[in-house]
Amino acid sequence: MCSSDLFLFLGTSLSKADSQELEYKVKAAFLLNFAKFTAWPLPAENTPGPFTLCVLGTDPFGQSLDGLAEKQINGNNIEIRRTASSAAIGQCRLVFVSKSEQADLQKVLRLTAGHPIVTVSDMEGFAAAGGTIEFKNKEGRLSFIINNTKARMNGLRFSSSLLTLALEVL
Repeated sequence: MCSSDLFLFLGTSLSKADSQELEYKVKAAFLLNFAKFTAWPLPAENTPGPFTLCVLGTDPFGQSLDGLAEKQINGNNIEIRRTASSAAIGQCRLVFVSKSEQADLQKVLRLTAGHPIVTVSDMEGFAAAGGTIEFKNKEGRLSFIINNTKARMNGLRFSSSLLTLALEVL
């Protein structure tokens, strides 16, 4: 699809389901870039095996994430895992926390505290509550807030390029 086709496509009216599908395709691409622009502590960065990207709770992505399994992060293939159990997220390098986990958010954040795990969500207030990256929809544009303080506490470092693109850095 060339850029003019993309603008034409974006200009067409979309049903709510189509709009949500497109939104989560874009969010899937953001997840890939978040991973590419994150430096993990050396033992985690040099760990052999797949880069594990997890979705905790109800999966809003559908098949949008499946294409990421063909990509690599730091030379490691990406493995997509979907889980309903917060106990399983300890094996994840990046975890998207679905809105279905709102009631257990503090438990999830306690489980990831002190571990080099990037947590991402589109829950309102996620970054302020202690999550790493919060998706924001500002004036119809998808953006994000980075809780860099929390990331550093967990041994994570974001590239300056990613920090510059953030709507807000905490």
